[in-house]
Amino acid sequence: MRASGRGSLCALLLLAASACRPLTAGAARPATATLALWPSATQPAPTATALATVAATAEAGPSPTPFKHVVQQYETLLGIAALYGVTLDALLAVNPGVDPLALSIGQELLIPGPEGDPIEALIPTSTPIPLGLLPPRCFRRATGGMACVAGVVNPTTQDLENLVIEIRLHDSAGEVVDTQQAFPPLNRLPAGGRLPVAAAFPEAGDVDHATARVLSVILANESEARYATPRVERSGDERQEGGTSWRIEGTIRQPAEAAPASRTLLLVTAYDDGGQVAGFAVWEAMPPMEPGETRAFDVRVFSLGPPIARFELLAESYALEPPG
Repeated sequence: MRASGRGSLCALLLLAASACRPLTAGAARPATATLALWPSATQPAPTATALATVAATAEAGPSPTPFKHVVQQYETLLGIAALYGVTLDALLAVNPGVDPLALSIGQELLIPGPEGDPIEALIPTSTPIPLGLLPPRCFRRATGGMACVAGVVNPTTQDLENLVIEIRLHDSAGEVVDTQQAFPPLNRLPAGGRLPVAAAFPEAGDVDHATARVLSVILANESEARYATPRVERSGDERQEGGTSWRIEGTIRQPAEAAPASRTLLLVTAYDDGGQVAGFAVWEAMPPMEPGETRAFDVRVFSLGPPIARFELLAESYALEPPG
């Protein structure tokens, strides 16, 4: 067993970094900024009023057959190939001109099927995957703009991945005034499970309500071979700042039979007393964990606005190499 290394905390709640305030009218402009991350678990608690300032509904939009993978932070071409159970050569073959050493966040890659064809040609578009959406809730920030958070539920008996959600802001006439794509903090959405998503709108103006729809989702290919579920044991937790934050400590153990992991993540999702997502944080094992290894974690999750009533822990580890 390798000696325990340091763990890095990526708590998404940039969005809670500034105080929320009541909704006011203004000019709507397209948002271009990306989410900022909390650098550590010792960040001072943000101040925020527990007030959802924008009414929101979940739109029953289409779940189109996904055909592309959107590159996210820290991903490599080898890791993406491992996610879909394909070889690096096969991935490169359907993405000519892609430089494995120069991937950029947001870049789209075609995913090959077992015969080397892009996966879009292999899955019929007439059979969308049903998903449940917890309505997005949006909060004004004192520094300007708006932060929105939502939840995605997998009601099926199969694991899903490559999930992309679109959060849209509407004016009082129902017209869309701004959109942002939102990605879950974990790659896999387990059967019967749920994951949070969030988006920032730095210059949101005249907004009446928000909706969400699924842009992309696929069945997880060879999920049991590529993913492992680390064992999480909580040793203590503390509700802080009147419920605007919650600190959780414990250990995470990689299964002894698991393949060497490229990433091991621990997601903490905070919920209010109505069961709606209030915020989330992600702890990542750095360097990657070895099979059978145990490490300690210390995570602090912040709320966007409403007091945190409870939290859920979900761990994920995925293999460095595609299954043989």
